[in-house]
Amino acid sequence: MLALTSAKPDGSWCKKVRLNPLWDLSFACVLTVLICWYFAEKPSERGISRIRQFFFYLAMFLAFVVLVGPIPHLAVKTFSIHMVQHVALMMLISPLIVLGSPIRIAHDSRFPIVRRVVRGTGQNLVIRQLFRPEVGFAIFLATLISTHFSPLADAGMRNPNVHVLELIMFLVGGFIYYYPVLEGNPKPFMVAYPVRVLSLFAMMLPETMTGFFLYSGNKLLHAVPMDMSNMNGLSDQHTGGAIMWAMGMLIDATWIGSAAYDWFANEKALSEVGEASD
Repeated sequence: MLALTSAKPDGSWCKKVRLNPLWDLSFACVLTVLICWYFAEKPSERGISRIRQFFFYLAMFLAFVVLVGPIPHLAVKTFSIHMVQHVALMMLISPLIVLGSPIRIAHDSRFPIVRRVVRGTGQNLVIRQLFRPEVGFAIFLATLISTHFSPLADAGMRNPNVHVLELIMFLVGGFIYYYPVLEGNPKPFMVAYPVRVLSLFAMMLPETMTGFFLYSGNKLLHAVPMDMSNMNGLSDQHTGGAIMWAMGMLIDATWIGSAAYDWFANEKALSEVGEASD
């Protein structure tokens, strides 16, 4: 599955990598189970709006696209495709899952084992701390930096199993970060609406700067396939940076708008309650 080649002229080693098809099967099974579970819970009867259900199913569809089939197999060879996975999983799919209200459903699930696991996990003091907005911000930022500006970035392009680990980090890190700043689920800690909007604004900076540095840098930060020259590898890195730079700003603006909308809706509701009490 993994074969070494000789060193390149600049001394950097490259490998011919292939993603094990078992990863396709594993991700497909997990996503299928999640879709079937969500559907079986009959979210409409739980007060989950149609738009939130759409968000969840859209997240599952996009996850299938980037985790199963040709894209993940291309991503272990092409950095720009890897960046498509990164942006999709960490900045689009994760918040869409949160907006689909899966934890709200699971907390009162029709299936006793799901209900026990979710409630038990929610009562764990360590797990609860992960969903503080400042902790989620730190986890998201650490994931962003470590997967692009540390040895892990190179390892992810050399070893397909490390690459898959990065994908899981993107999804989990994104979910933890977006959980307290977007509506749709019970929260272990109350987070003020201004804090939510500010957090999303603040996260836009490291995301766009990561894309900018990858786009403008003149040094390869990862190994390239044996059939790709360093020049083409650098061009591919620039393309990946451009994808994150442009798409990151667009997607971030969407979530900022969503948080701002929730803030205004909450202020309006409080105003109406105040007028009614008068």
